[in-house]
Amino acid sequence: MSAIPRMELSRRLRREFERFKFEVKTFVIWQSGKAWGRVTDISRNGLFIEITESPGLGGHFTAHLALRVPLQLHCLVRRVVPGRGVGVGFAVPEESRERFEALLTALSLNADPIASAAKPQRSESPRPQTKLALAASAGRRG
Repeated sequence: MSAIPRMELSRRLRREFERFKFEVKTFVIWQSGKAWGRVTDISRNGLFIEITESPGLGGHFTAHLALRVPLQLHCLVRRVVPGRGVGVGFAVPEESRERFEALLTALSLNADPIASAAKPQRSESPRPQTKLALAASAGRRG
């Protein structure tokens, strides 16, 4: 059994949440610009975006993950890797939290994350004709 190198051990202990490999295009918008990038991994509180132009360390921006229904994240640049991209922390808007949780769950189960986070939360109840159709089919069975 080999020992874990010190740098790797430090990196593992530093992470509070599990990080998942996840590749998806993202559209990034900040005060003075906008650009396309590519998310390469994600966790509950951070992600890495390969991007050529972005706000600097401490800069804020909005990222729109290119899922079937774009998922918006409010980001803060925590690390800049010159020539590669940025590591960011983020906040998930209240209306997107359920979809974000579905995305992480799908990644943890090796399911399709894009389909899992595709549907926005519906606030309205099912259409009345759907309820009537269900009631009618239940009456036929009984």
